[in-house]
Amino acid sequence: MKDYLIFSGSSNLQLSEAVAKIMGQPLGKVDLNRFADGESRPWIQENVRGKTVFIVQSLSKSSDENFMELAFMADAIKSGTPRSMIAIIPYLGYARQDRQARPGEPISARVIATFLEACYFDEVITVDIHNTAVIGFSRIPTQNITAKDIFVNRIKEIIDENTIVVSPDIGSAKRSRKIADATNLPMITVEKNRPVDQWDNTEMEEVHADISGKNVIIYDDMISTGGTIINCTKILKNAGARAVTVCATHGVFAGNAIQNIFDSGVTKLIVADTIKLPEYRDTRIEQISVADLLTKTIKEILG
Repeated sequence: MKDYLIFSGSSNLQLSEAVAKIMGQPLGKVDLNRFADGESRPWIQENVRGKTVFIVQSLSKSSDENFMELAFMADAIKSGTPRSMIAIIPYLGYARQDRQARPGEPISARVIATFLEACYFDEVITVDIHNTAVIGFSRIPTQNITAKDIFVNRIKEIIDENTIVVSPDIGSAKRSRKIADATNLPMITVEKNRPVDQWDNTEMEEVHADISGKNVIIYDDMISTGGTIINCTKILKNAGARAVTVCATHGVFAGNAIQNIFDSGVTKLIVADTIKLPEYRDTRIEQISVADLLTKTIKEILG
């Protein structure tokens, strides 16, 4: 009998199943039940004693519910005396809230780190965290793995001699530069100004480069409302860009983000499966999997 178990929360069962399939065993049995008033009541139906236990759960919409479900699963598993317990959080919600923009606001990323410590996890695994400095909030060993290489491989399949990489803002320039270098493409950056009291609304400046007839690749770690992408795309299209392909690890897609993004002129969206996509899927959205990356990390932990 294998000495490890992989459990899935309810946020992204499809990704968890993909990981379990690669590992060659089914997911651990858990009843993710709720009381009539909506309170979470997970029931672990496996013997976890002496085993290494992994819980896969993204803190995506609804972040609060998914986090509490993760915490309750951790408490139930810990009471069964596992050898170790590891949280695999492909999308770590609240990671953008890594500083206090105004007096009286919480540093939510620090609060989440403290909560994970209180859940007695031995390690946390995440993918393309928004700001790696957030890892410093936690006293638990935290590994941030990157999906860059799977995006590089996909981008190489669609580029031509007229392709350039565009960073939608200065904050994304480092990530975009890595993509540009890995694909041997030129890169330009568009700057933005974001009011401190409007986290999901952005103002863009003009692009200062000749992009007429170019196929543009935009790469970022996440898309929420899509404000940055939408404004950037409009500027690029007005400047003569022929096509705009947007790549992002985390497709949060808050509100009407998907429709608004395509209305702005985006040709194609490529996102990872760290977050479950809405039931309605536009055919212009492509999803690539991080299951192999997570499986590799699990195997390294197991030795």
